[in-house]
Amino acid sequence: MIYSKYYRKWTLLAILTFASITLCTLLMLPTTAAAKEKQISADQLKSKSRISFTLRDANQTSYTVYLFADDEQKYTLTESNDWTNNKIGDKSYSGTYRAALLKKGAKYGTVQTTKLPIETIILPQTWNYTIKGKESGTPDMLMLTDWGTSNFNEVHTYIIRSGVLQPIKFTDNKGKKISDTYWASRNNGIRSLSGSRVQFKYYNNMQFKYAVDTFKLNVNKLELRLSDTRYLDQSSWPNSGMGDRAYLESLKAAASKGMLPGRSDIKIGMTLKSVQNNLNKPKSRGNEEWGAFYYYPQFGLGFDSYMHELNAKSRVAILQLYNEKQNLAPQNVRLWLGKPNYEYYNEAVGGYEMTYRLGKHTLVFNYEEEDDLIDFTNIY
Repeated sequence: MIYSKYYRKWTLLAILTFASITLCTLLMLPTTAAAKEKQISADQLKSKSRISFTLRDANQTSYTVYLFADDEQKYTLTESNDWTNNKIGDKSYSGTYRAALLKKGAKYGTVQTTKLPIETIILPQTWNYTIKGKESGTPDMLMLTDWGTSNFNEVHTYIIRSGVLQPIKFTDNKGKKISDTYWASRNNGIRSLSGSRVQFKYYNNMQFKYAVDTFKLNVNKLELRLSDTRYLDQSSWPNSGMGDRAYLESLKAAASKGMLPGRSDIKIGMTLKSVQNNLNKPKSRGNEEWGAFYYYPQFGLGFDSYMHELNAKSRVAILQLYNEKQNLAPQNVRLWLGKPNYEYYNEAVGGYEMTYRLGKHTLVFNYEEEDDLIDFTNIY
């Protein structure tokens, strides 16, 4: 009887152990199968992929990004495609496209879970491309684009981090998310700069100018954060000059001291005698609402007396800066200088004013219509 009891006990334990092993095996099968499905040989990737790109990560390790679709369908264009610049007879492919990464020298690539904004690929193609990092520590970027407007495409940006293809988000200067995409001209609309910076350029129909927005890449946060803005009259990339951020910081610093930026010899409180000794003869002179004005090519000086009252001891009360060529947009002033103390339509001057209090002095931006650029700036 004792033997029978122990026999039943060990038999039960054996059955439970066998059942546990069987259950674990069954549970592991889907995972193992899924893991195998994520690996594709280099030869298979080369044969089944429609397009591919070479990208380096921040460590300068090279990968090939293959785009493929298991449900791909093939067509022939019967009419030209103006967006992609493809012609009749070019081959078009559609399907659920996925990406696979093949590390340089590896025999197998890994299928990525990152969703791609691609349903159609027409060959030859130029609207999906890479932007090379300028320096060590900055990865290359993959740009996949969608139609945006007649002026620009919407751009989805990706980098490789820790062996995985990762999407990049766009944020404002404070890190608040703007979007998963940004805008760039179809031709020569993106370029990389030193310091992990990337510039996006597009034509703005509201301002009738070319907008150039600069972002700084943060690999750890997977973000491109806005670091500068600028409007240009021409389509070529700027080679020199300050963007809005540096210009406005310089203007604010000078205005807080009652001076014009870059001109410490021109400041509020200087006498007419000092103006005559230090500056050339003005282009013109006249009375404004609050006193006499001397007009120079790039700025004006307003005095505390009218023309008939001017004397050697009359003092400068207003510095007026003509900054039309800077192409300053009111929204970019708010972006880099913050919310103004006052902003309203001034009927006396026939336009809008944005006022910033800077200690003893005041900085005022003037523009005619809501969507206009800044016409001139006053410092009191």
